[in-house]
Amino acid sequence: MLGDRGFFGPTQYDRWVLYLVAGVLLLALVAAWYVFVVRFSATRVPRPVVGGPAPRVDLRELQRKYSAMIDEVGSESSAGRLDERAVHSRLSLLLRFFASEAAGIDAQVMTLDDLRRTPLPSVTRAVERYYPPAFQKQHPGDPDAAIAQARQVVHSWS
Repeated sequence: MLGDRGFFGPTQYDRWVLYLVAGVLLLALVAAWYVFVVRFSATRVPRPVVGGPAPRVDLRELQRKYSAMIDEVGSESSAGRLDERAVHSRLSLLLRFFASEAAGIDAQVMTLDDLRRTPLPSVTRAVERYYPPAFQKQHPGDPDAAIAQARQVVHSWS
């Protein structure tokens, strides 16, 4: 056994403490990377609240406010300052904010699939109609029909 040279303990090597510390630091760095990735890549968007108590708002005043904004989009469109895509995008946003204020549902941050799961069928139908002209050039929309539908949604809200 005295002549066996097959195994040498770590203390026999130069700077063995340095290699040990480097290995431990490398393992700690890998662990920290996983913690960082898991912590900062998690989705932090709050889930939309559906079915909460409706806020107390003056519905007539809210309808007047949004009707005026819809009329403004209509006049901008008639004057040629808004193209069809912009008209549909703005009307979609206006209806989402209207629903948010009237029903207390965060519709302004919802996707179309999220809207389909809410109790807002008129807003959902209008936004579904606004999506193709707003996002695709191949689907020109009718701004006048879109404006009429937005007015109908706002005025028929109860």
